[in-house]
Parts: sequence; C-alpha cells; structure tokens
Amino acid sequence: MREDIKELLKRYDEIGALILEQKLDEFGDKLDQKPDDVDDTTYEEYIQRLAKEETDEATAKLENEPDERMGDKSMRQVMDELSFEEKTEALEYSALNLDRGVPQSLVSSIATEPADLVRDYCGKIIGECAWTEEELSDENVLFEMQFQKAIACFKVLIQMKEPCFIQAVLDRYLSYGQTREFVAESIAEYIEAFPEVSEPYLISIIENNVDTGLEGPCEDVVIMLTEIGKEHKTEEIYQTLRHAFRYMTNKIYAVICLADYGDDRAVAMFKNYINRNQKSIERDLFYEMMSAIQHLGGDISDIQDPFGDFQKKQDKK
Repeated sequence: MREDIKELLKRYDEIGALILEQKLDEFGDKLDQKPDDVDDTTYEEYIQRLAKEETDEATAKLENEPDERMGDKSMRQVMDELSFEEKTEALEYSALNLDRGVPQSLVSSIATEPADLVRDYCGKIIGECAWTEEELSDENVLFEMQFQKAIACFKVLIQMKEPCFIQAVLDRYLSYGQTREFVAESIAEYIEAFPEVSEPYLISIIENNVDTGLEGPCEDVVIMLTEIGKEHKTEEIYQTLRHAFRYMTNKIYAVICLADYGDDRAVAMFKNYINRNQKSIERDLFYEMMSAIQHLGGDISDIQDPFGDFQKKQDKK
C-alpha cells in the first residue's frame, strides 16, 4: 500500500478523534440538563450518539475540502484518483487499523466504481470473513478487527444502493445460534437500508419459524422488521408482529417491538393477554406490557395488577 495514502488516512483518523473528543466535552457539559423522564445511562448514550453524528458531519465536510498538503485537492479527490485495487487496499487498511473505521470519502469513491467489480469484491470479503469466533481460522487475528472489513463492505453496498446480498446475508445470519452484538448491528444496518427488498424476506422468516418459538437470530429478525415498519408501516408488518407476539418464547421482545412500531391496536391484544393470564404471567412481562399500553396511549386503570405494585413503581419514577 502506498505510504502517502497510509499517512493521509492516519492523519484524518487523528483529526476525527480530536473532533469527537471536543464534541463529547461539549455535550458532556449538558449531562446535568437531562430531562426528568430519562435515566442517566440512556441520556449518556443519547449524548454520545449526538456527538458521533456531529463528528461524522464535520469529518465528512473536512474530507471534501481542498488541502494544501495534498496539492489543494480534497481527500475525496485523492481517493477518486486511485485505482480500484488501491482503493480496496486502503479500505482494508482503514478497517483494520483506524479507530474511526473507513472514511466516508473512501466508501463513496469505491461505490462509484463499476457495479459488477464492487459487488464481486464486497461479496468475496463478506463471504470470507468470520462471523463468529469459532469460524476464525487464524488465532493471531482478532475477530473484532477482521469483521471490520465486512462492516466496511456493508457500508459500500449501502452507499451504492445495492441490496443484492440481502437473502444471502439473512440465510447465513440465521445459521448461527448467536452472534456478537456488533455483528448483529452491522447486518441489521444493511438489511434495514433496503426496506422494500428486505420486508418480504423478514416476514417469511418469521412466519416460517413460529413453531420454533422465534428464538436466537429470529428475535433480531423481529427487531429488524419493526425498525423497517416504523418508517414504512404496512398491515402485513403489523400482523406479522402480532403473530410474533403470539408465538415468541420470549414475548418481551415482541411487546417492545409492537410498542416501538406504534399501532394502538396492540393495546387490546395486550389487555386480553393480561386478563387471560392473571395467574401465570411473569412480572417482567407484565411490567413491559403495562408500559407498552401506556406508550401506545392506552388506559391501564381497568387492568388488574396481579403483583400489586406497578403503579407504586410508576409513582417513584
């Protein structure tokens, strides 16, 4: 890999880290201004997300501004002048070595290359990467670092609006009993980027797995469908989430998803479930359903509390 490109990538990574630190300091001063209905952890995560978003905006702008040290060219222009092989070398180097991952200017530049070339490359990298520690063939390589290459390729595919690997990605993901959170999040980001393509696959997976209790990766599929449905509501999505609630072993996932989805028809379903299962419902599920009913605008005054303390806990908040 060219040393000048390596140094360029390092420098922009260092700049991005400094900007993020400044943003965190700036937003950190507002921690004492948190709303009363938000707990510390949630609000801190919210602050961190805001800081990251503003940092991403600032670095993206920086990557497109001319720089004297590069002959008055922007980082994006430098990336565009590289060959495809040089770009993919830079992508893999960035994924493995930079704290902030692959620069957006490099992702965008690769996405403008011939589609067949990019699809073949991304498909190869995603396919060859280990998705679990057990699949890692080289014990000297950190699993978290190696999968960064797959994450970078997902970003390229999203940038070029290429959903061709949706089915293959879902099929492989479902083959694992469990994956690390960062693996699940990156896959969900790719799946959710193409709602029109992903929706029928997700619905089919849920409907075909109701007899298994929709455990493991199927729980993540329900969450992915919910995220898509929040922006693209359809009757089929609602009915699928309703079925998921009926058949899921861990119904708390379905309750949270239905509340997030935001269809108030779920209120009557939750109330009926509570009434039918007064003697057997678990405390955690009951609390989650009561909170979901309130979130959806429902009235809980007519619900008998089998534990006798939900309202007391609410009053303490």
